[in-house]
Amino acid sequence: MEKLLEIINKFPERRVGVIGDLILDRYLFCEVERISPEAPVPVAKVLDEKYVLGGAANVAANVRSLGGKASILGVAGKDSRAALLRELFSRQGIDFEIALEEGRPTTAKTRLLAQGQQMARIDREDSKDIQSETEARIIASLPPFLEKVEILILSDYAKGVVTSSLAKKIIEMAGERKIKVLVDPVPETFEKFRDAYLIKPNKKEAEALAGAKFENDYSNLSEVLRILQAKFNSNLVVTLGKDGMAVLEEEGIYRVETAAQSVYDVSGAGDTVMAGLALGIAAGADLKTAARISNFSAGVAVAKLGTATVSSAELKEALRVK
Repeated sequence: MEKLLEIINKFPERRVGVIGDLILDRYLFCEVERISPEAPVPVAKVLDEKYVLGGAANVAANVRSLGGKASILGVAGKDSRAALLRELFSRQGIDFEIALEEGRPTTAKTRLLAQGQQMARIDREDSKDIQSETEARIIASLPPFLEKVEILILSDYAKGVVTSSLAKKIIEMAGERKIKVLVDPVPETFEKFRDAYLIKPNKKEAEALAGAKFENDYSNLSEVLRILQAKFNSNLVVTLGKDGMAVLEEEGIYRVETAAQSVYDVSGAGDTVMAGLALGIAAGADLKTAARISNFSAGVAVAKLGTATVSSAELKEALRVK
């Protein structure tokens, strides 16, 4: 574990860029004691509320909480939720640039919770591709943005920000500057990210993309990962839930055992994984070591309620407990 701690201690010097879908997560903490007389639904009395950064913004928040420097580039609507995003970024010390688009709402997810359980989620979003003018503004912002970072995360939640043409342009411009691009896509967007340094699917996504299922004992792990490598020309980190992670890089294929002691909520755990991977690689770790670090950070994240960040102190404590 000393090697991992040595890498983590280098996080404060690392500069990570994030581009993707900005999401504002709102939590309403409720009390439910009766059924509505208007319809057979529970009446939720709001006791408290909380706003946190979600989507690509949560990736940046995790980079920051783990000790790194975070810069983020994304799109929001011209509304009050965009102002809340700016406030949260400023409060957490995240460098940000937001392109505002007329007629597009800032993506927001409102979750109702009672007795520690989620009752409902209300989404406000427009998942159409951003306007060409907005994309042009982001492309114009890329050269100075890339000057500030040493590694880049593309966080695509299919909310329309990372278009196919923008993804290609970002990977091309980052490559010219020798900046590694790590991608966390959703299933319908993987094809856009061929030639990125790394792609991170989960188990279900990996099987669907490869057209082959993992055996229960993962005896065909190498076969499935090689199919994906050929398809995307990228290194891979596949999250396997309770079975940990699988890593494919030039040096070989590895399994990383799960570090989770308890699982309470998996919301945002993938964002924590991406932040740990990027910081680890930027700090000089090979991909296998960076995956081990990110695995420990995800183990801390899933023990928390809702979209959460993990601090470097929590990560170090998880390593010591192990």
